[in-house]
Amino acid sequence: MYFKTVYFPPNLNHSQVKTALRKASMKETMSLDFKSKSVNIGTDKIFWGLERKRNLKFTRISTSFEFVLPKLIINLSKNPSVNFYKIRPGALSIAVAGLLFFGLFTGILGVIKGRPDLESLMLFPALILIYIALILFELRLTTSRVVKALNQI
Repeated sequence: MYFKTVYFPPNLNHSQVKTALRKASMKETMSLDFKSKSVNIGTDKIFWGLERKRNLKFTRISTSFEFVLPKLIINLSKNPSVNFYKIRPGALSIAVAGLLFFGLFTGILGVIKGRPDLESLMLFPALILIYIALILFELRLTTSRVVKALNQI
């Protein structure tokens, strides 16, 4: 469920991007979707990295203060002809979004059936807007960290 495709800068090729992101990441052995460990001490690493057969996955290392931000996962194909990486939300982020939209859906059904629950009709759209703002903020943070890693080449 990738929602954003980012093409490499014109001056960089696939191997340079792959090397830069690997250099800026700490190796992880478990799925990044369920990675919840945060780092509060200074480190020169920016990402958690996971190597698979066909791709590399990265997620931004966060601090304990950033626990409310949804997790985004970067997928970089190992195919050297690919000149982009894709970004998707983590499994928990998808589950939270699903619950918010389910709450909105049930509120709309209540209105259709004639039992309007004004609190849920106002609460869920507000929560969805806040969640979208958090995703956009995390996307901006993640993108800036990728740029930082690519500038260190």
